[in-house]
Amino acid sequence: MKLIILSFVVISMLAYNAAYADSSSIVMKGSGIGLLNGDSPKMYVSSIKILLHNQTTIDSGYLIMSAEKSTMIAKITPDKWQFNYNNDGSFHATGPATSRQAISYDVVLDGNRLLSSKVGSLWKISAEMNVNGKNYLIEYLASGKDLLTNVGSTLIANVTIPNGNSAQSSAGFFVPLNSEILRGTTVTWQNQDNIGHTIQSINDQGTIIPMFNSPVLKTGETFTYKFDNPGVYHYYCSIHPWRIGVVTVS
Repeated sequence: MKLIILSFVVISMLAYNAAYADSSSIVMKGSGIGLLNGDSPKMYVSSIKILLHNQTTIDSGYLIMSAEKSTMIAKITPDKWQFNYNNDGSFHATGPATSRQAISYDVVLDGNRLLSSKVGSLWKISAEMNVNGKNYLIEYLASGKDLLTNVGSTLIANVTIPNGNSAQSSAGFFVPLNSEILRGTTVTWQNQDNIGHTIQSINDQGTIIPMFNSPVLKTGETFTYKFDNPGVYHYYCSIHPWRIGVVTVS
């Protein structure tokens, strides 16, 4: 059974290391905390470093897991990895990482960009490492030069209304259902359903309040709002009022 990761991470800022990269590589690195499942769960301090050649290619990289007096270093095998970097700054990557003891771990990385800047960007990365029934769950904050050259200086987050989710019985109407963001983040909702929906700010009683309120969003249309103050913000679709979402600002 997977354990919920109790983690908050220390940001490890961008540093270029010529020993691990050629001049065309982009470095993404950071640190975090993870758990190993089992009858006696163990907490680890972890770090990650990935050298990217482009939006689909990893040059090299490694993951380090440390607990008490034990340390595990797993090196990424680039030619066996799949890496996809999207235009919104998110990415999905899968492949093996091999330790010095020749143990091969299956690794999955899912990253979401929290901050984009012309000098560097910040990502939240969720990671899984699996081998022989052992499951490591890790959360990282990582920074590095952005793969996209046209990024602006802003905190950004995205929420999707997926297709086919207007029925009351269906699940996953707002993805993510609870957006956890930093103060000053601009959230963009996009309707990917084949019918219209709205984003309406509501209070604790479920009444619409004039805070962030969209018109009816047709397929492909977006609505954007910047959250300047910490707090928990609830909203729903006025056409489908059983569909409620949350934005948590810290």
